[in-house]
Amino acid sequence: MDYKSERYRFTQASDDDKSAMLKDILAFANAYREGPAYILLGFKENAPHPAEVTGLTPGGAIDDSRVQQFVNSKLNAKLEFRYEEGLLGDRHIAVISIPKQRRPFYLTTDYGKLTRDTVYVRRGSSTGIASPDEIARMGTTRGVVKTVLDFQTPDNDPLPNAFERRFINFPARLPSLERDRNVFLTTTFLVNADYYREGAVYHSSWNRVFQARLLLTNQSEFSLGDAHLEVVVRCPEGETASMRRADEMPDVPSSTYFPLANAHLEHAGQTVTIDDRGKMPVAHVALGTIRPGQTVRAEDDIAILPSGPGVYSIQVRILANEIPAPLLAEHQLEVTGPLVSVSEQEFFLSWNSFPDDED
Repeated sequence: MDYKSERYRFTQASDDDKSAMLKDILAFANAYREGPAYILLGFKENAPHPAEVTGLTPGGAIDDSRVQQFVNSKLNAKLEFRYEEGLLGDRHIAVISIPKQRRPFYLTTDYGKLTRDTVYVRRGSSTGIASPDEIARMGTTRGVVKTVLDFQTPDNDPLPNAFERRFINFPARLPSLERDRNVFLTTTFLVNADYYREGAVYHSSWNRVFQARLLLTNQSEFSLGDAHLEVVVRCPEGETASMRRADEMPDVPSSTYFPLANAHLEHAGQTVTIDDRGKMPVAHVALGTIRPGQTVRAEDDIAILPSGPGVYSIQVRILANEIPAPLLAEHQLEVTGPLVSVSEQEFFLSWNSFPDDED
């Protein structure tokens, strides 16, 4: 921990002035410590007594995003930290917090009073340049990676170990829906020729699906950068399982559609994607940086559609920049339920009795 009575010179400051802040952040990021480091601005050290809160001038606040861009544009690796300004009682203060994370950090080019490829490190109340031995030890003292992966339902309850579902096999060929000449239909809407086929997919999918919500907690003493989950489903012999994002499960089919509304739009920037091009589908879940003690939930739930009853296993590989070999997590469950084969005649006789059919 360090105390500064005033803000760092940053806005419209010279490179030499801004390098003072950069040097302190680097030195604390590289320091040997068990927990986070803090630089408190608006405080005056008063050892052996508690520091005195002197406060900062209200004007001249520094924006965190600008500091983030400034610092990380000059380093060899992404440095996790936060710059926050606020009130402590009636005094304006600022705090720079730097979690423990993988080291060392150094500049890739000279800047201000700082030189590139130099590892600055905080030792007690002074800042110096790390020796080669210190730098070597930095790569071996980051601690043990500790994570907990939770499997939950969409209602945020623990994912059960048993499900009962219905596995409906519809006819391989179903006729197209044709326009009824006795019914007036405006040219704005078109007949959905795939209505019956979409209905078969809809009911087959929703009768056998179960959904898993994934949450990863970082119990390490340092941040995990670029955390990522790879999810596969191991199936009993003779069975398969497909996966989808929960928001891509089929909707209730309609006998008509509006052409423009039916246009398919790609979802840019999704952090949960399904790769089904290989022999086994793989769900990729990007979680970003996870700070110590933080829990991050996957952007969307994963819908798993087993082909029949049996014992299935959801297997997850946990990857991150700080994890040298993937960590493994597993949730095993048993799926039971009847296999139902529907003939074309039965399909049309029972069509109006299918649940949730709006048409």
